[in-house]
Amino acid sequence: MSHSFTLRELAERLGGRLEGNGSVTITGVGALASAGPGEITFVLDARRLSALPASRAGAAIVPEDAEVQAPMPLLRVKHVQAALADLLGILGENESRPPAGVHPSAVLGEGVEMGRDVAIGPGVVVGAGAKLGDGVVLCPNVTVAPGAVIGAGTVLLAGTVIECACRIGRRCRIGPNAVIGGSGFGYFPADGRHRRVPHAGTVEIGDEVDIGACSCVDRAKFGATRIGDGTKIDNLVQVAHNCQIGRGCLLAGLVGVGGSVVLKDFTVLGGHAGVRDNIIIGSRVRASAFAAIAQDVPDGSTVVGVPAREARRQLRIYKTQERLPELRQRLRNLEKRLRALESAEDHQGTG
Repeated sequence: MSHSFTLRELAERLGGRLEGNGSVTITGVGALASAGPGEITFVLDARRLSALPASRAGAAIVPEDAEVQAPMPLLRVKHVQAALADLLGILGENESRPPAGVHPSAVLGEGVEMGRDVAIGPGVVVGAGAKLGDGVVLCPNVTVAPGAVIGAGTVLLAGTVIECACRIGRRCRIGPNAVIGGSGFGYFPADGRHRRVPHAGTVEIGDEVDIGACSCVDRAKFGATRIGDGTKIDNLVQVAHNCQIGRGCLLAGLVGVGGSVVLKDFTVLGGHAGVRDNIIIGSRVRASAFAAIAQDVPDGSTVVGVPAREARRQLRIYKTQERLPELRQRLRNLEKRLRALESAEDHQGTG
């Protein structure tokens, strides 16, 4: 549910410097080209300042040192992106959450431990011996299996499944319909069929981890699949069994990470990137969208393409590939000339 505030109230809450009429009422946020009188817009950098005078917005957030004159009140801040994120939180995220308490339709097993102000929505199932920290929110139809531990302040959105004995850290946000701790994809051939390998391990997720809708983090065969503090995982991402994902990593939509991969701290995988099993990707690596990573990648590298290679090398290959038809024709012409020269030499030798 959205709320309304005066610009003066927002300036106080965001720690910004107000220029102009502070009594303007703000009910939402809009882009420069589309914002209306009741909305506040924003300018991230100097390149977009020239478009501000033409905006119909009721107010604008601008960098504190921006040189601009605009027809609307301004809110000057040190970091526009951070102020915008805080503002969106103040105005209200469009996300339905149950109130504190246990809905009558929820099912709680024996020995469930709950902290203060836990919110459990309709259709939720919490297995025996599970532990829910202070302020945990379980939205409708969430399943928390026996022995699972959910850290304080974590929100599990509708339909999320946390399997047996998995541990979720504090202030995480998971779902909707994400599955944490499902059995990994492990089989071996025996007697003419594929025999499934049981997965007896768990999943351990650190603090302040976000996992998007319909993403899966598989439980380990033994030991634990781990996601480090502060890592953010987009929608429709697959993290296979026994992966070790470091701190502060970003995995964009439709990324697939094979089993037992080590992904070190602050690495970024672009959308649709795929990582082969049993390899190590170093810290602060950047992989482009659609990159197919089939071998270890050293710290600090940027890789692109199929198969993924160091970016500058891959770009040279791409440029060469574009010239292949021309080079093929030149090669044919050279072959013709060579055959003509050889024929002439043979003719002279027999003359």
